[in-house]
Amino acid sequence: MADNDRFQTRRRYNMNASANWEVIDNLNLKTEVGLDDYKYDDERFYGLTTYYVKDRPSADNSGMPAIIFTKRNRDSFRNTNTLNYDFGNLIGGTHSLDVLVGQEYFLRKNESHTTTVHGLPESFTLAEASALSAQGSAHSIENYYSPDDVLLSYFGRANYSFDDKYLLSATFRADGSSKFADGNKWGYFPSAAFAWRVTSEPFMEGVRGWLNDMKLRFSYGTAGNNNIPSGQLIQTLEVKTTNYVNGFDSYWAGSKTMANPDLKWETTVTRNLGLDYNILGGRINGSLEAYINNTKDLLIQFPTPGTGYDNQYRNMGETQNKGFEMSLNWVILDKRDFGLSFSGNIGFNQNEIISLGLMDTFTQDSGWASTEVGADFIVEEGGSVGEMYGYRNAGRYSVDDFDGYVDGAWILKEGVVDSSPVVGSLRPGTMKLYDETNDDLVDVDDRVIIGDANPLHTGGFTLNARAYGFDMSAAFNWSYGNDVYNANKVEYTSTSKYHSRNMLTIMEDGKRWTNLREDGTISNDPQELSEMNANTTMCPHICSVSFFLIGQ
Repeated sequence: MADNDRFQTRRRYNMNASANWEVIDNLNLKTEVGLDDYKYDDERFYGLTTYYVKDRPSADNSGMPAIIFTKRNRDSFRNTNTLNYDFGNLIGGTHSLDVLVGQEYFLRKNESHTTTVHGLPESFTLAEASALSAQGSAHSIENYYSPDDVLLSYFGRANYSFDDKYLLSATFRADGSSKFADGNKWGYFPSAAFAWRVTSEPFMEGVRGWLNDMKLRFSYGTAGNNNIPSGQLIQTLEVKTTNYVNGFDSYWAGSKTMANPDLKWETTVTRNLGLDYNILGGRINGSLEAYINNTKDLLIQFPTPGTGYDNQYRNMGETQNKGFEMSLNWVILDKRDFGLSFSGNIGFNQNEIISLGLMDTFTQDSGWASTEVGADFIVEEGGSVGEMYGYRNAGRYSVDDFDGYVDGAWILKEGVVDSSPVVGSLRPGTMKLYDETNDDLVDVDDRVIIGDANPLHTGGFTLNARAYGFDMSAAFNWSYGNDVYNANKVEYTSTSKYHSRNMLTIMEDGKRWTNLREDGTISNDPQELSEMNANTTMCPHICSVSFFLIGQ
């Protein structure tokens, strides 16, 4: 634990102010200003037993402690100005109308500074490494100023009501972002919503004794997204360090992300149909809502192997989310000295990838821990975002799967599935995989969808109680139907290649397959291996180089 020590400090100052001026009757001018200052300091120490000091430093500093200092500063400024006018005095009667126009400016600056020091004295802990970093060798100093993120917006909104029965709202936004080039810089996003208070109609008089309010509403609108890093329009250079180029220990190189000057706004089109209700004098109220949302021109970090770059941000494809949500609030008891209430909600959502532009499918790495799993997610037309990809575990090879041990190798019987392209050399106890293509050989073509991070439904409920001056609340939430894999189980049952991985009780002696005799020598005798592993259930390793679903 001391060899993996870390000290992090976060400081954040958030300041907001606003002023409102009623210029004339019913005409209000409001201005808001916000400042957000965020500072993050990180001191990450690597001691003698960590992977880092064995793999990263040069030969002169290999195996010696190291420390990485990281400092990040992020400053944001926001100014919003709105002018709102209520036409109530002009139109009067059963009509009401208010109009708002506004402008907003947002600026964000990012800076990061990273210093890496190798070759510290072997006795050092985090405290000494932090205070006496000059005792080591400076490996790299990286100072980055990200391009400013600037957003300029103009917007307007109009709310109209007739007899508090028919409600109409319309909005329009024009957003300009520094993340996009001229011609694509501005995005225009209109929206509208209509609501009908059904209980205000004469034909509802017979139910007003128990149905206090019911409102039917429909909305259709668009929203923009520019949530990508700044600086994607031109190719940026990064300072790199190296131990492999003679005479040079640092150099400038293009970033791993290829520039794209043709980027534009991602747009989501939303369609909502809802019903709000209030019954029994307000003791029960809630809502029902159905929606279909389509997002097009998706801003995706697209893999670009073979180009000299790892990836490129592109506008490509379309996704759809559709679902149903329901909420309920119930006042069960409401007495002077005590009361009890319940509120809950549940939502069902279905995600579908409508299009991927030029492609039908691509894979993505999750990159968890120090994994060598590789591509464990798949994105394909007709599928869902969050589908997991890999091999299905078919157990392990037994002694009966081989013809014997000949000339230093175990000979697989004819007709037994060969998983060696994925798991490596085969012997009794090695993991066996499903042959999805029925060709008796497991390779990359045998990967299938083996999981989905999307739940069938999510929700929660809350109980609130009060009694004689005391109150208590209990909140619960759930996500049901997620089909995911246990990354910790994969990580900590992998005995090959790494130390300190065989850490779970399911892999203890007597439960996992073993090839070792008590004297530490390897057994290749079929009968002896069968006797040694008669009561074991696990492979000698769960995962070494690829991703398998455990216990499908």
